[in-house]
Amino acid sequence: MPMIIDSIQLKFPIIFCLLACMACGGRKPAEQINELAQKIGRTSMVEDYPKVPQEEILLDMPASQVYFQLQQRYTNHLNALKAATTRDEVRLLVLVMTPEVGKYATQANTYGIPYILQICTNAKVDVQNITPAIAEWSSSDDGINTPMYGNWSKQGTSFAAGQIANILAEYSGYRSPTTYGSAQRPATFGDATKDNTGIDNVNDLPHGGDKTPYRLHLSKQGLRMDNELSFPKTRQRIVFMGDSRIFNPFLDDEYTITYRLQARFPGIEIVNAGNISCCMDDYATLYEEKLRYAEPDVLVVCTNGGDILDEYFTHRNRFSRNKKCYKPTEAEVNFYKKTYKK
Repeated sequence: MPMIIDSIQLKFPIIFCLLACMACGGRKPAEQINELAQKIGRTSMVEDYPKVPQEEILLDMPASQVYFQLQQRYTNHLNALKAATTRDEVRLLVLVMTPEVGKYATQANTYGIPYILQICTNAKVDVQNITPAIAEWSSSDDGINTPMYGNWSKQGTSFAAGQIANILAEYSGYRSPTTYGSAQRPATFGDATKDNTGIDNVNDLPHGGDKTPYRLHLSKQGLRMDNELSFPKTRQRIVFMGDSRIFNPFLDDEYTITYRLQARFPGIEIVNAGNISCCMDDYATLYEEKLRYAEPDVLVVCTNGGDILDEYFTHRNRFSRNKKCYKPTEAEVNFYKKTYKK
């Protein structure tokens, strides 16, 4: 039976749990043991490597072995998403957008955005980059365009929605022929819940759940919407995936980018499947496991340079939607020990 915790030192209580799991009914013992082993491994990894680096990874640039590995992971996950959408005849658009450009530029975006544009070109994936327009717009000194915790202001979502509206016109009328029966559809299409929405302890952002300082509606289907998707669909369905830059924390529903786009395009169904702290790894698995069954015609993946850094193993072990145990490469461990003097 394959085990995935070979690099983790087991103590007696953990072994006891594994043996108890084997005796449980329900799912196959192998599945139960593998799931528990993943949980144990992930917990151990978080305890052993509690720090989640961000731009520290870029201090070794331009020849960082770790950053190169993260770029490769990003590439692999994007290619997996492309393969899945191609199979389903869903139009895939990678949209590069973030308020952290121009006068608010971060190193993550300075290094990451050019790479994302290049890999999309190499992979023949449609890509649109609205960050030059955002940088010019945010150059004002009046202060109203300042990002909030690295995310959009009300004025920012209005500007971004205007830029995106021009892009969506290129996909007008496209419909995917792929459909699914009701028995195939999962209960949810997105991962947003009151328990995980807006929670980001690493960056010390405000928490979600009932403590959110903004009006937040989540559909029963796990989407940031105040209505449920129905089938068969009667309009073109454009689904947005991404992290906080499309989920839009700290803003009331009516100020989100997708809400503004829905108001502009009443003849199109705009769907917000974004969530906090996600990256290309999560986008690929979310589409494969859930979102494809929402029957999108166009899938817009909102990304930025930070998504590359979020492929680092400690970020994945804390925030990955599939709850896997991510083992570090030798380069990642060496970087961690050097950075945090472990």
